[in-house]
Amino acid sequence: MAIFIGFCILEAATNEGTSTFVPYGKMIVLDLFADVKPIWKISSHFYGVPYVWCMLHNFGGNIEMYGILDAISSGPVDARVSKNSTMVGVGMCMEGIEHNPVVYELMSEMAFRGQKVQIEEWLKSYTSRRYGRSTHQIDAAWRVLYHTIYNCTDGIADHNRDYIVEFPDFDPSTNMGSDISKRGHMKETSSLHDGIKRFSFRESTSTLPQPHLWYSNKEAIHALKLFLEAGDDLAGSLTYRYDLVDLTRQTLSKLANQAYLDAISAFREKDANALRLESEKFLELIKSIDALLASDDNFLLGTWLASANQLAENRQEIRQYEWNARTQVTMWFDNTETNQSKLHDYANKFWSGLLEAYYLPRAALYFKYLLRSLKENENFQVEMWRREWISFSNKWQAGNELYPVKAEGDALAISKALFEKYLT
Repeated sequence: MAIFIGFCILEAATNEGTSTFVPYGKMIVLDLFADVKPIWKISSHFYGVPYVWCMLHNFGGNIEMYGILDAISSGPVDARVSKNSTMVGVGMCMEGIEHNPVVYELMSEMAFRGQKVQIEEWLKSYTSRRYGRSTHQIDAAWRVLYHTIYNCTDGIADHNRDYIVEFPDFDPSTNMGSDISKRGHMKETSSLHDGIKRFSFRESTSTLPQPHLWYSNKEAIHALKLFLEAGDDLAGSLTYRYDLVDLTRQTLSKLANQAYLDAISAFREKDANALRLESEKFLELIKSIDALLASDDNFLLGTWLASANQLAENRQEIRQYEWNARTQVTMWFDNTETNQSKLHDYANKFWSGLLEAYYLPRAALYFKYLLRSLKENENFQVEMWRREWISFSNKWQAGNELYPVKAEGDALAISKALFEKYLT
């Protein structure tokens, strides 16, 4: 039996000759990215070859609240009932899991559903099951999340490029004419019902990488406010606290993106005071998010490293497995002294421990070089920053310091304090 992946070989998958070169019954096609780019629609159901409607959803195991609930709730049904359909099942083929539980809960149900799901009604049942009870604030919060964070319809594959976790290897002394302001990156798209709008980061001509933002963070902050209001009733629920931490992290990470852009603008305007203030804000946000993540067992670097070490049978394997675990979520391996790996941060993670021990020193070093270049009236020494940063990364990857494996702190209290500090 041959397995043919439609997403990976798009041209071949949409070519009738390629799709039928294996005798019928001897091949199944995986429409791998059907939740965003369904190939069955443009290939006449793979020209009669049986296929599986798949949800890809995640790249690199990144931690980012993201999904397309409408596509998941209707896509498999549309494919199955479509004329001449050869769909034989549904599948999930994410690169990483243990995030966005609402997406995987719904997708798992679609294997057993014959009709499209009415999401708003389904969410009421979902939250009641997930938290043990529901409240009007939680119902309202999930309505907002459904129409914003979980309604990504721009067709862009989501790979978390928030500046905290995928810090740009970028020389702001170049492309001085490019527009990196907030207005330059965010484009308002069609209105949704209930008056909610969504936004998306679009590709630009600047060499500065652009985080993917397809919704209004203002609306996400409103959902967070509703989550916090439900805290007195739901604080005893582990799943409520997980979702609260994740949503707080999401809103603050987008705030940090703007702080980074403002710091770069200040550098280009040769405003050292503004650069210092914005860079300090960015670094403070990293520390705050790290403390937030430390309050939930699901967001700890220590758990990842400990699980790798537990597989080892001797000291040599412990060193190797820990190095593998650290390298996978950071630099990968094909770096030189002055060039990061092309896959650096591909598997970035919002984990307590990783933020303060790895992402924070990286950003602090970068801003130190920016400030120095303004004070000395010279170009940003990007190669010197790269050399020093890569050396630090190599040492960290080879390290064996311990990180907590148990949560510390009150998630609700920390979220409330951060909301007051940054979002009011």
